[in-house]
Amino acid sequence: MDVIADRGEAAAGTRRLAFTFTGTAGAYFGIWIVNLLLSIVTFGVYTAWAKVRRVRYFYGNTWLDGHNFEYHARPMQILIGRIAVVAALVVYNLLATVSPFFVALILPYLVALPWLINKSFAFNARMTSYRNIRFNFIGSYWGAFRAFILWPFAAALTIGILLPLASRSVHNYIGNNLRFGTAAFATASPLRSLYRLWGFCAVFAAILLLPVGAAIYALIGRLGTPDQSAFGGFVVIAALFAYLGIFLVAISYRAGARNVAYSATTLDGVHRLASRVGPVRYVFILVTNLFAAMFTSGLMIPWGAVRTWRYLASHTSLIAAGPLDGFVDEAGLGGNVAAAEYFDVQGIEFGL
Repeated sequence: MDVIADRGEAAAGTRRLAFTFTGTAGAYFGIWIVNLLLSIVTFGVYTAWAKVRRVRYFYGNTWLDGHNFEYHARPMQILIGRIAVVAALVVYNLLATVSPFFVALILPYLVALPWLINKSFAFNARMTSYRNIRFNFIGSYWGAFRAFILWPFAAALTIGILLPLASRSVHNYIGNNLRFGTAAFATASPLRSLYRLWGFCAVFAAILLLPVGAAIYALIGRLGTPDQSAFGGFVVIAALFAYLGIFLVAISYRAGARNVAYSATTLDGVHRLASRVGPVRYVFILVTNLFAAMFTSGLMIPWGAVRTWRYLASHTSLIAAGPLDGFVDEAGLGGNVAAAEYFDVQGIEFGL
């Protein structure tokens, strides 16, 4: 597909290969509406087939250097995994309703979480291929435990001060355990860049939230007593604005952290990834997608999904130090479909 060569890169014998997405909102709308209707008619059973059709469409229309990606999971695999996940969640919620004692089952869940994460990554990686070469993931239990439990917990305890360290841990863990055939990815996210991003987001949050705090302070001085109904209504509105501000800041940080992680990732020690996602533009796309879906009763969801995917693809590239046809596949399957579907059902996404 598109090849962009900088002069410096050309002199060094490298090429900047842009990811491109050739799907359209109209074509995906046809897939989406059929998936939605059949999922309703079958009481959710068809969601497994819907997921496979959706992912295959987006992967199949994502290109790099003249070749597209492929998704190989089978609908029956997804269905069995989802049934297992839903059954486990129903049993847990029923037990927690019967007796608060069963809420303690959250502890075994936390113990199993790193294993679930690794199996989910491994399954999704093994179901994805490029140039007929499968991806793979070989993470360890304690590595996932540190990246997804210890560091996020430390970041929460410090009210976000250690968030860059937690982000670096997650990015490096994913990147350093990802494989393309027998070739290894490697990620070394620079902490300084993440803290610079964190500082930018902190200033952004202050700009958004300080006016709200100032308005509350002024209102308290004006009303005199905080128990008046007008004050209560204003606090509710202020809280909504505060949550909106936190949401926007979180999206901005996620976009910036993606740039840092991708740009610090290499494949086989010679090919480098690059990401140039604009945090402000990314926030604008997601927010306008949300409003478009709301004002059209959900009919613009396919348009928003295609728009977001195309933007991320077009701002991601691979700086190749040579041809990409010399990789060797690795035999064997790995991962666990139930683990992968658990995070899908819960709406949790992990990814570099």
